[in-house]
Amino acid sequence: MLILNVPYREKDDAKALGAKWDPNIKKWYVRNKKEYYKFVRWIEPYGNMIIIDQLYLIEGIKKCFRCGKKTRVIGFGVDKRLCVDEICELQEDGCEDMESALEEGMNQDDIHIVGPISPIPEPLMKYIQRKYNYKMRYSKTTKTSNICNCCEHCDVLQGDFFLFNEVDSPFFIYSPEDVKKLNIYKIRLEHDLIVNANDGWASFDEMFKQYGNIVSLDIKLT
Repeated sequence: MLILNVPYREKDDAKALGAKWDPNIKKWYVRNKKEYYKFVRWIEPYGNMIIIDQLYLIEGIKKCFRCGKKTRVIGFGVDKRLCVDEICELQEDGCEDMESALEEGMNQDDIHIVGPISPIPEPLMKYIQRKYNYKMRYSKTTKTSNICNCCEHCDVLQGDFFLFNEVDSPFFIYSPEDVKKLNIYKIRLEHDLIVNANDGWASFDEMFKQYGNIVSLDIKLT
């Protein structure tokens, strides 16, 4: 199920496409993931990716560049997902069978590290801020303030570019041994999520489920 952000003046349009009204949360929603593409006008302003069924919290260890001590860092991973840009491109090209064109992403098996996501559901945000040194910080490099990994010892910012783009990162995988160093937590979703995230992939992605120790994490993301 996907919860939609439908303005009141557009409710009839959403209803005509098959959206349903939930009086408890006072939101429109669509239950069939194969029909998500029909509602992209109420998805695109809020994120570039729909995460389907589950989200992965991936924990690694890195050496802090400032104090030299080992600190825990986290990123996020997805398997089943839909990319909003792909939906829009297919619609612009006049694709006549959207369900088939998008089926691979909806049924993807490999886990892809996408780095940080935004927005982070509040229950998950509270959990990671309690368990990790994950907080709002200003980056001189990007000149923006974001929720970021920080060293558990000296509190210095651990930059996202290094963590998710450099070969020395704990999230850059070359062998089963690299995967086994990570803690992978699987979070089942009560409803699918609209987020902003990098749609990255790498040749090692299939190793996560083959060699990783994946543990369920019971957090209700309302």
